[in-house]
Amino acid sequence: MKKILMSIITISIVLILSKFYLSNYKIEYKINNYNIKETYKDKRYYFEINGKNNYNFDMYLKRTLSKHKIINIKAIEKDDISCIVPESDDLKTYPLCYKNNEYIDYNLIDIEELEEYKSNRIMIDKPKDDFIYYDNLNNNEFVALWNYKGYIIMHNNTYKYVEMFKKDKYDNTLSYMLDNTIYMANYDEEHEYTKLIKLNIENYKQETIDLKVTIDYDSYIVGHIKNKLYIFDNKHTVLYELNLKNNKIKVIGNNQIGFKKYENGEFVNCSKAEYKINKIKYNKIISLYTYTTNNGLYKKIENSKLNQKINNNDIKIIGEYQNNLYYTLNDEFYRYNPKDGSEKIFYNYELAFNSDNMIYLYIK
Repeated sequence: MKKILMSIITISIVLILSKFYLSNYKIEYKINNYNIKETYKDKRYYFEINGKNNYNFDMYLKRTLSKHKIINIKAIEKDDISCIVPESDDLKTYPLCYKNNEYIDYNLIDIEELEEYKSNRIMIDKPKDDFIYYDNLNNNEFVALWNYKGYIIMHNNTYKYVEMFKKDKYDNTLSYMLDNTIYMANYDEEHEYTKLIKLNIENYKQETIDLKVTIDYDSYIVGHIKNKLYIFDNKHTVLYELNLKNNKIKVIGNNQIGFKKYENGEFVNCSKAEYKINKIKYNKIISLYTYTTNNGLYKKIENSKLNQKINNNDIKIIGEYQNNLYYTLNDEFYRYNPKDGSEKIFYNYELAFNSDNMIYLYIK
């Protein structure tokens, strides 16, 4: 009985401590002349700092026992530039800046006072080769670049050519990524395809799925729901559902039985125009950020009114993960984050002309 009681007490203490020290929280406090709102939720810290100017930023990492992350705020004032540097014992913070009546990434400001916070960059001249990988991906990042017969797969400090087809295929629109695997039509078939090829970009393993139906090249992959992939054959007006567990395919929409689409967690009836004209997709990217272009790229954190300029160019966004934004500009692919700014990942001599469905990104 005594052992049971001790076990109950121990479990209760652990639950109380976990609730108090490791759960989500929201607190407010003041440092110098700044009012700070600090929120932790789902491995994300979000800060609002209100003073002469208002600032905000967020970071992703596991929570520690302490709250109250910011311990001091340093101010930098020069000409029309106002910056603050939140200081913390356990967060790698960076300057937050206001210039010419707009919020702007400190990496875009060229003054001596900010240089100590910037990462050292090696400037690379215009490449002479068709493809150059700059060895700048992290160990959990994988990038696959379509190379007309397969992919160049980049990871950490290495890259590998993976050939999949005998013939060159310039257009790679009949491809779709789910987790670490790319699914695509068998491009060695002419006009129509009866097989899907799948490529795992972590281990380079290839497999063939025999669809046992014929799908016209005038088609597209609508998206996935759990372990099922959906393909719409526009020429024959047929919607297919492919079960990726057993590779069985079936018709779930045509002119005879009608059509349905996945919306708000369920399938609902719809017209075939949703697929033929609107080309609907099932998997919309949910983001905590809004990006807009106006002589540069601007980023706004969810539920905030502060719009920050993060790039001087109108770039093409490929994907995002937490604070990292992946994009192309001209013939180069970059990763951006608020602390380090933009860093080149690779160069490809014709990326600017054919970036659609050429690049896939997987974060492990």
